Amino acid sequence: QIPVSEAKSFKLAATKSIDRAHHFSAPGVIAPDVSRTVSVFSLANGYAVNVPAQVGENVRKGQLLAVVNSPDLAKAISDYQTAKAQLTLARKELEREQALYKHGAAPRKALESAQYSEQHATIEVGNAKRQIQLLGGSLNSPSPLVNVRAPISGTIIKQKISRGEAVENSYLFRIADLSRIWVLCSIYENDLPRVQVGDSAQVRIAAYPNLKLSGHISNISGVLNPATRTAKVRVVLNNSHGLLKPGMFATARFSSTHKSPEVLVPVTALFQLHDNFWVFRPVKPGVFRRTQVTVGSIPMPGWQVVTQGLSVGQKVVANSLEFASAVSAQK
Repeated sequence: QIPVSEAKSFKLAATKSIDRAHHFSAPGVIAPDVSRTVSVFSLANGYAVNVPAQVGENVRKGQLLAVVNSPDLAKAISDYQTAKAQLTLARKELEREQALYKHGAAPRKALESAQYSEQHATIEVGNAKRQIQLLGGSLNSPSPLVNVRAPISGTIIKQKISRGEAVENSYLFRIADLSRIWVLCSIYENDLPRVQVGDSAQVRIAAYPNLKLSGHISNISGVLNPATRTAKVRVVLNNSHGLLKPGMFATARFSSTHKSPEVLVPVTALFQLHDNFWVFRPVKPGVFRRTQVTVGSIPMPGWQVVTQGLSVGQKVVANSLEFASAVSAQK
C-alpha cells in the first residue's frame, strides 16, 4: 500500500467492458476433402500389365488408369463358355424330349427332367455372366485383361500399383476432387471454447504469402491429442483456381461469431515494471495499492484490454506516470 498526500489531485478512471469477437491464429495443413475422394479398386486379382496413370496427374472420369491381367477373369470366361455350351446341349435335349412326348414316345418324367436341365443351364449362364461383369470384364469381347478406369474427374493423390506388380484386394489409386479442400488446424484445448462450427476463418498459405483466402469451420474434432493437447479443427476452402495442394502449410486466423465481454482500462493507467504491467488502485482515502495486471490487445484508441487483475467498474489512477512521479517526489 502506498499512502499519498494530496490524493485528491489525482484523477481516477473506472474500467469498462466491451463485447468483442475472439481472434486468434493456429497452424494447419491442407488436406483433400474426404467426401470428394474416391478409392479405385480392381475386383479382379492378378498383375498390372500397363499403368499409364501416375500419382499427381489430373484425370478425367472414364480415363484408363491401369490394365490388369486376371486369372480370376480368365476362369470366369472359361466357366461362361462352358455354361453356354451346356445350355445349348440342354435346349437340344429339351426339344427332342418335347417332340417324343408329343407323339407319346417318351414319358412325362423324361420331359420334366429335360426341362429342369435346361432351366439349370440357363441359371448357370446367368451366374457366369454376372461373375465376368463383377470382375470388370466384357461379354462382347471376352478377355482376361481388365481395364481400370477413373470413376470421377480429379487428381491422383495416392498410387499403390506399378507395372508388373500384383493386384490383390487393395485399392490401386486414390482420386480427389481438389476444387474444394480442407485446412486441418491444431487448436489448443484452452482455445477450443472460442471456436464454433460455422465461424469464419482467414487463411494464409506459406507458399503464397500474398494470397488471402476465406473459409469457415465445418467440424471440430471430439478427440484431443493427449501428447500435444490439441484437437483438429476443419476449415473448408474453395480451390477452384487449383493453387492449393495437399500437404501445403497454412495459418488460419479465426473470428468467433460468439462475443464475450472484456475489461478495458485507460492506456495511461498502465505502467510497466520488470516486464510486468501494473496499475494503482485506491483502497481508502489517500492510500493506493499497486496491482499487477495481464494485458491484451488495444481495441480502440486510448483503451487496452486487461485479461487478469481487474474487473469492470473498478477505479484506477488515470495517469500512472504522474502518480509514480508524485510518489517518488514525496519520498
